[in-house]
Amino acid sequence: MIWFIAANFGLLVALVSLVLMLLGRKSTLIFGKYPCKGPFYSIKYRIALWLLRRLRLHFYKRNEELLSSSAHLATIDCPQPLTDDPKSYDVVSFMAANAAGVKLMLTLERRRRGVLKAAFYLWLPGDGLLCSPRLPDMVHFTSEGGYGESSEFRGAGFHIFPVRSMRSWRLLYNGQLRRNGELLDVKLDLDFNSTAAHFDYNRDLSSALIADSIAREAWNDTFYGLLKRVGQVLDKRTHYEQSGMLTGTIMFEGRRRELKLRGFRDHSFGTERCLSSINRYVYFALLLDDGSSMVVGNLSQPSFFLSSLKMGYFCTAEGVYEPITASNFELYSYGEKGTPPQHQNFIVNTADNVYMVQIEVEHSAIRYVGGDWESKVYNQFVACTVNGIAGQGHAEYLYRHNSGRPEEVAAEDPIWYQRIKRFERSLSNMELMNDLEDEDFIF
Repeated sequence: MIWFIAANFGLLVALVSLVLMLLGRKSTLIFGKYPCKGPFYSIKYRIALWLLRRLRLHFYKRNEELLSSSAHLATIDCPQPLTDDPKSYDVVSFMAANAAGVKLMLTLERRRRGVLKAAFYLWLPGDGLLCSPRLPDMVHFTSEGGYGESSEFRGAGFHIFPVRSMRSWRLLYNGQLRRNGELLDVKLDLDFNSTAAHFDYNRDLSSALIADSIAREAWNDTFYGLLKRVGQVLDKRTHYEQSGMLTGTIMFEGRRRELKLRGFRDHSFGTERCLSSINRYVYFALLLDDGSSMVVGNLSQPSFFLSSLKMGYFCTAEGVYEPITASNFELYSYGEKGTPPQHQNFIVNTADNVYMVQIEVEHSAIRYVGGDWESKVYNQFVACTVNGIAGQGHAEYLYRHNSGRPEEVAAEDPIWYQRIKRFERSLSNMELMNDLEDEDFIF
């Protein structure tokens, strides 16, 4: 009897080992980066889909009352305290457009010790592109000597703040913007207002899209280790978006211009925003003339077992979000060699609809993201049609950038920041310098 039990136990162990080995096989990679569907894709997809639904039940649906409460929303929809973690971040962004072709993009990223990464673009038909004067560099400093944390989205002439959580934000700018090499004095005063709910990427992104991405990966020991700390991972990154209206005025060259745009507000914070681990991403924000809108993206972050994660949603004119469940937009088909295409055509699906997306680029600009310019982003200002409905919008193509931040740009940084960056580079090169051994990280 004991021999029988031992034999069956040994058979079970061997069977489990075989299954784990098969699930851990690597799929064929396109361009050495993007995994195809392997022979066990269907099995892995079903397992991943079941697991994702269980995790979301545990972390979100069981806590829905708390997470939707006014107190909780007020806690997250404001500038977040930055922790001692060197990678701590807090970002607010806006993308907007109107049928006349006006397009606005603004992002402010707070980092430790008063470092602010800022970018602003305003495309005005007839006037051209106005942008932040330091672009393509985004790094600004809001504290003296690197001491004292900023508690606001304020700096580089901007001040962005919530008026009413999940309902209203104010955007102010008083400074200079660049147009064709010329610096213009500009005042911007905008209100963002929304009656729509927010789309939380951890909670609301289609489980089918995540399961598809995970099922293409090799399920190895690192992957299983990641599953054990899913709760910690979710705690380290929060990202949500909200559809709404931007209204207000801009003044430059003695002219006052009224702005009325439809768009999105994005808020992200946590400690897991390491650009050096991202291979590529593409992101579209499309605002259609009938009041509806669409966000479509594809992220490649192999170190996080997401070599090709599709994402996004369709938002009705009434502010109802329909998560995208499938898309034929593949990174390897669009700008893989480092130059984004000027035209893009692809199809996306939601649970109830199919959308044919056609995009034409009208203008573009380049910025570099990260303290050491780890990534290069092409910001495209586009016209589009979705199922025959015209619209305007934005596209972002992010690529790895390995040339670093130029010395002539870094030379203008405060001495304390230059010292910290030398410290970080010395550790990256395993060459800790004696005079920097007590320095701090900032990233």
